[in-house]
Amino acid sequence: MRESKQSAQTATIREIARRAQVSIASVSRALNGKPGLSEALREKILAISREVAYQPSAAARQLISGKMAVVGISLGRQDIELRPYYILLYQHLTVALHQQGMVPVFFNHQQTAELPARAGAAILLGEAPNDERPALLKSAAIPFVRIGEAGAGFSVSPDDRQGLYEMTHHLITQGRRRLAFMGGELEVPRPHSRLEGYRRALAEAGFAERLISLPHRLASDSLNSYRYLNRYLDQEGAQPLPFDALVCATDELALGCVAALEDRGIEVPVQVAVTGFDDLPTLATGLTTVRQDIAEIAETSMALLAEARAGEAPRHVSLPVTLVVRETS
Repeated sequence: MRESKQSAQTATIREIARRAQVSIASVSRALNGKPGLSEALREKILAISREVAYQPSAAARQLISGKMAVVGISLGRQDIELRPYYILLYQHLTVALHQQGMVPVFFNHQQTAELPARAGAAILLGEAPNDERPALLKSAAIPFVRIGEAGAGFSVSPDDRQGLYEMTHHLITQGRRRLAFMGGELEVPRPHSRLEGYRRALAEAGFAERLISLPHRLASDSLNSYRYLNRYLDQEGAQPLPFDALVCATDELALGCVAALEDRGIEVPVQVAVTGFDDLPTLATGLTTVRQDIAEIAETSMALLAEARAGEAPRHVSLPVTLVVRETS
């Protein structure tokens, strides 16, 4: 079925070329808005494409445009492809790219050096300190968009700081006084925007911060937080509890904490409130969290990528988030 559809698309391109009495390369230039054609010829080709109701598939676009139709989706050094957040984000990016007639190709971090040769543009996920990908792509003149903190080039992110500020403020207004923040590798010098939101709310209330920093592990965040919180509580002693709220950097971390506390007979949220961030479908059911609009992140990435391709001035877009209060607080 796929082969017949692709053949039909290719045949349609050939039909446009035959009717216009031009090469397939000229049809490609006209359909993709590339230079090298007179305006009269370009309009003639576009008019014929409308007559035959041409709808380019991603595969056909790659066929006529080569790597320029390919957008590489690149993960950072320590990111895990199977994390639910990245699966959901990748799905939305894939749909958005296909709607633009582009071909998404996944690149793990070990394939970073291959990206300029195989893709005409890129979307970077999971940026870390000393990330070499932006410099590599810039030197190869490959337009790209980062999903992450503001910095050099085009980027988009949820407003992490505001989201965690609102979450921490919510817990404080509930009467929580010993709020601990849990996140990965908090001691590593890099932007910790969610931690910054937590700190801002604590500073306004005059409360001391409590940090629980998890080491990086190639396993699920929920399993990591479950194991680490159990060890943390064993070291601290059973009573009194060192915190009355756990402000977690992700939903996955929060779910592991809820399981660890419940296994120890600690009531959530009576004794300890637990909150997350992301509002992942299914996983966040019952969890107080901060919702980010992953579909909007994908759509904004497409708009920024178009600007990057057009050579416009780089900018950062910060998307609003929403506090969602459920059973765990």
